[in-house]
Amino acid sequence: VHAQEAYQAPLVTKSVLLDIDTADYVVVAGERGHILTSSDGENFVQQAVPVTATLTAVDIVGDDVWVAGHDATILHSSDRGTTWTVQMSAPELEKPFLDILFFDHQHGVAARAYGLFFRTRDGGKTWNRELHATLLNPYDQEYLDEVKRDTPEYYEEELRAILPHLNKLEQVGETLYLVGEAGLVAMSDNMGETWTRMDTTYEGSFLDVAETADDTIVIAGLRGHTFVRRGTGEWENVPTCLSGSLNKILPAGDRVRLFGNNGMMISVPASLETSEFDPWGPADSCEPVNGLSREQLKDKASIVSVARFNGHLIAVTANGIKQLDMD
Repeated sequence: VHAQEAYQAPLVTKSVLLDIDTADYVVVAGERGHILTSSDGENFVQQAVPVTATLTAVDIVGDDVWVAGHDATILHSSDRGTTWTVQMSAPELEKPFLDILFFDHQHGVAARAYGLFFRTRDGGKTWNRELHATLLNPYDQEYLDEVKRDTPEYYEEELRAILPHLNKLEQVGETLYLVGEAGLVAMSDNMGETWTRMDTTYEGSFLDVAETADDTIVIAGLRGHTFVRRGTGEWENVPTCLSGSLNKILPAGDRVRLFGNNGMMISVPASLETSEFDPWGPADSCEPVNGLSREQLKDKASIVSVARFNGHLIAVTANGIKQLDMD
């Protein structure tokens, strides 16, 4: 991963880009080690980066920026994304980081495929791995309890083998949410030190989680499946009747925007009407939530993430950066 710097691509703003974060500036990351920055949200500059690994996640805290991605890569910039150093790289593991989140300039966590979870308390100078069995579904936890009782020497090996992919972290007040593969939805009140898994009755992957109003949390993922939880209630199904994945949730006043594969952009009322969830129900029997509207990018490029900046929506997609006007 250190063999060469990321190629300075003339058409980098049209390349596959996978995440975006904003403060009073913008940082975008994507394939082949591409990192772009902007001060106005319209003109982007590709920065020199000491890796060529695909980069999947960006997090900004003040002037500090962290980017994570494939080859177990974590990069850091202390000058708003202008210069970069490698904090972690382990291509031999063949396990990508899928998200990264910092609570402040020192304390952060990173989530990886295969249930790997890392934490730093010194701004990324050192990262320590954590394994959380409570992220498993109850049946797998029962199996692991048997392993721990009967053959404890294999417990950690089995735990590593069956933990799901960890796709997205989101902090809401003092609560940290995590969604991932195999229906994983979990919450933590101590910055991920311990986790409580939550049941949605859906066993597919979730790709994003967001707060849409006070005490209202929305999750979305494969095949357009979307759920809402109000306060301490149960997770309820919000029917979108989509067949493609939803990758990003963006609250917008009295609406909630969702963005996904094939350039799909949908908008639903923030009231988020629900219906009974039937994972095996025929597609033609689905009734979408009242007030749902949909648009699609002309090139149908999958929208991976979206952020607000200077009153505009900036999307990163399979065909680069796009300015949206949905708001």
